[in-house]
Amino acid sequence: MRNPDEVKPDQKGLKPASPTRLKVEVKVDEFGRIQLPADLLSYLGGEAGASLRLVQENGQVLIEPNLHALRRLYIEPTSGCNLKCQTCIRLTWNEPFGAMRWELFEKLCAELKFFPHLQSIMLAGFGEPLFHPDIVRMVEKLKNATSASVEITTNGTLLDEFMAKGLLEAGLDRLWVSFDGTSETSFNDIRQGANFRLVLENVQGMRDLATALDKPLAIGISFVVMRDNINDLKNIEELIQAVGADRVLISNVLPYTEEMERQMLCLLALTCETMAGLPGKPRISLPRLDINYLTKEPIYHLLKGYENLFLVNNAISAPTRSCRFIKDGTTFVRWDGKVAPCMALLHDHITYLYGLERKIKAYFLGDLNQQSLNEIWTSQEYHDFREKVYQFDYSPCHICGGCSYLEKNEEDCFGNTFPVCGGCLWAQSVIQCP
Repeated sequence: MRNPDEVKPDQKGLKPASPTRLKVEVKVDEFGRIQLPADLLSYLGGEAGASLRLVQENGQVLIEPNLHALRRLYIEPTSGCNLKCQTCIRLTWNEPFGAMRWELFEKLCAELKFFPHLQSIMLAGFGEPLFHPDIVRMVEKLKNATSASVEITTNGTLLDEFMAKGLLEAGLDRLWVSFDGTSETSFNDIRQGANFRLVLENVQGMRDLATALDKPLAIGISFVVMRDNINDLKNIEELIQAVGADRVLISNVLPYTEEMERQMLCLLALTCETMAGLPGKPRISLPRLDINYLTKEPIYHLLKGYENLFLVNNAISAPTRSCRFIKDGTTFVRWDGKVAPCMALLHDHITYLYGLERKIKAYFLGDLNQQSLNEIWTSQEYHDFREKVYQFDYSPCHICGGCSYLEKNEEDCFGNTFPVCGGCLWAQSVIQCP
């Protein structure tokens, strides 16, 4: 028998590098009230007079953040790009490319002081952020204007040593890199104009430079999965190790053409929710299991009906008919200063589903050239929009389809008017972005 000390785990090694969840104990007073710690209240956007929603689900009570506290900001530096990827929605646009004026960006930065709950700022949109000539100055300006973390999503092709050093010295907190392939063959085919080896070396060079300069930098991988590259996921761990990533975000392809719809891997998943609420549908709860030759077939069989499958009281199915952008307190500023509530409504574009075309019209709640961001965010129209989308009482266009309402996002059969979100694939957890 082995000595227990020989097999005793290293407690230090078991601790995560950073806490993944927070546990606090709060007291209930004689009137049934509880008081949350100040830092947790701030995280939730719990300012005086704010409303926090409590959700009872799966034997737990969850506290959802204040919908009306801005906590995450996306800024689109430019809609232009140096690549022509086959998965890019930009290829179907009619609008001209543009870049944010420095004067407009400075105005936006000056207004961030009015948002005390702002946690992160993402420089991203439908273009390549590093394509903007002032991108390094933008990062530096944001870091001086707010305590929020600053992130960038990039295709990595312009991330040479000069650019990497500039971003690191400006204070960039996180770099998201779009790979869409773990091999040269698949990557170069999908991301036309890019080169797998070049992007890999650029990211590795920035990671090494961050270490040499003692600049903390987190790296994430953004991966659009489809029929042509699904097998590349088998090698994703090698890519993770090669770039030093701590997060990987995988999304389905957004079907802006009929060909892209044929590449989708989620059409069955989109219809599963129609069966989830049927009377008598049993709930199945699994324990932790080894995944091997003995268990893979039975587990695969259960996963086909994943909408009622749980892993030790945790639902395996993703949330549907729910807007992450609204729940996360997010807003988007387009390159020209127009403010949209989400990525899906940032630009006019076309999508396809079940072979049917749907024209998405952009929706704006204000323009920074004429108003302040605070005026736009606190307007009655934006407040009411957030409340409406939270309820998500829209016709499920993503599963029914076939009628004239599906052709546009301007009206649905429930009587909702522009913009209607029932056909939004972000809201069905099919499309996701960093």
